[in-house]
Amino acid sequence: MRDIIVTTPKSEMKIAAKEAEECIRLIQDGEQPYYFRTFHKKPKAMGIGSRVFYVEDGYIRGFATIAEIGKGDMLCEITDRNWGGECHIIMLAKNWKWIKPIPMKGFQGYRYFEPPKDMKIIGNYLDPKPND
Repeated sequence: MRDIIVTTPKSEMKIAAKEAEECIRLIQDGEQPYYFRTFHKKPKAMGIGSRVFYVEDGYIRGFATIAEIGKGDMLCEITDRNWGGECHIIMLAKNWKWIKPIPMKGFQGYRYFEPPKDMKIIGNYLDPKPND
């Protein structure tokens, strides 16, 4: 299985931060919240255990591991937006890892990704987003 990389659009960055805050609260309450990302079709070389890296504001910031792959409708409880699609990748929020930011321009869709060998994990879901 291969890892992938996606971009959080600038227009969605505040929502992503709000989702992360809510996930931390839910974890502290003993729940198992998750993030999900929707695709029109499943990337062939990706599967459970693959990592999903995120580009935000010009840097690769972190990643989470895919715990489940689903189909059909998914409701975002933060935005009340219903996401229909052929493939939803589901990642447990508690598995989020921050990395030392790596410069990269954003893009649409997804790409397969091989992280650099010198990538450094510098925090987890409880830690604040690292500075550039």
